[in-house]
Parts: sequence; C-alpha cells; structure tokens
Amino acid sequence: MPNGERGSDDVDDARPSGHGPEVTFVNRFTVHGSTAEFEEVFAGTSAFMARQPGFVRHSLMREVDDPAGYVNLAVWTDRASFQEAVRRPEFVPHAAALRALSRSENGLYTARLSVTAAERD
Repeated sequence: MPNGERGSDDVDDARPSGHGPEVTFVNRFTVHGSTAEFEEVFAGTSAFMARQPGFVRHSLMREVDDPAGYVNLAVWTDRASFQEAVRRPEFVPHAAALRALSRSENGLYTARLSVTAAERD
C-alpha cells in the first residue's frame, strides 16, 4: 500500500483491541558462539515463553546446510499476547543472552494459506 496505508485485511483490523487472529513469530538466528550453548540458552527462553498467556507452540529448527543457522517458529493466539510476553521485565535477560550468542532477524506473521497432505488433490 502506498504512503503507509493499511489494507482492510491487515492484522490489526481484525479487532480494535489489538487482539486478532493467531500469529506466528518467525525468528532467524545466525549463531556466532557455541551452538550447544545457544541451544541451552534457547531452551531456557522456550520454557519462559511456554508459561506466558497466549503461547500455543514453537519449533526451533537448525539449518541442514549451515549449522550456525536456526529458525524459531512460535505460534501465539494473538498479537497482543505475544507483545505482552516480550515486554515482561523477566524476558530481558533471555533476549540479552540470545543476543550475546547470535544475530537475529524476525517478524510477526498471520497465515494466508495452509495446506495439509490430505488436501493436495
């Protein structure tokens, strides 16, 4: 959309309160420290996030051809729940520990199309 305009199907348009459809946080990590240490630190962050309201599930995946590359896919019931979790003061040390071991690029996404094997034909 030009000039920062938003379309009628954007995430925040779903509900005025900021609660909306299920969202997926996608975070791509490039580890510059020990991958074993990164996975250990990430496990602590995972345990913290799993206790937060609105958390549904997540998967940490390691890239097959680049052992320093990881992707985390975290599903949340809505955008507001995710934002509340990362604003908690208890999250700060988790984020700092991950930043000390890696560089990351991330974004929050909503599903536009999902297909399962049974729906192929």
